[in-house]
Amino acid sequence: MAAVKTTIAFFTLGLALSGCAGETKPTMQTSTERAAAKPPDENAALNIIKQVNEAQATHFKVNRRYALSFEELVEAHLLTSEPTTAQTGYEFKLRPAADAQTYKLAVTPAASSPARSFFTDNTGVIHGETGKEATAESPALAK
Repeated sequence: MAAVKTTIAFFTLGLALSGCAGETKPTMQTSTERAAAKPPDENAALNIIKQVNEAQATHFKVNRRYALSFEELVEAHLLTSEPTTAQTGYEFKLRPAADAQTYKLAVTPAASSPARSFFTDNTGVIHGETGKEATAESPALAK
């Protein structure tokens, strides 16, 4: 009986190893192998910033606080989806205050480029900066 168990164990091990024979080793993908990132689209980013400001203003009127995440704005049907790098070539970082009475939104190019970075907060004023991350002290954009 022990011989049968040993034979079955070796047979199972052999099958497992032979199944891996055709597999290649996993390799790490380098940045040159990745699909090219979408170049920053400033107009698309600015449109989304305006939508977020409007959504946050509505959320504040209804809930007496700003949303803590994009997901919360989507769930409240104030945004259709979370802003993504694939849509605009920009990264969107929503930073609400702990008490949710203010918020900040930093929008930066996803890839190194001469495109502007943007900043807005609960005032609704959009600021822009070239070559560095925009802040509340950056020049305000004309409406």
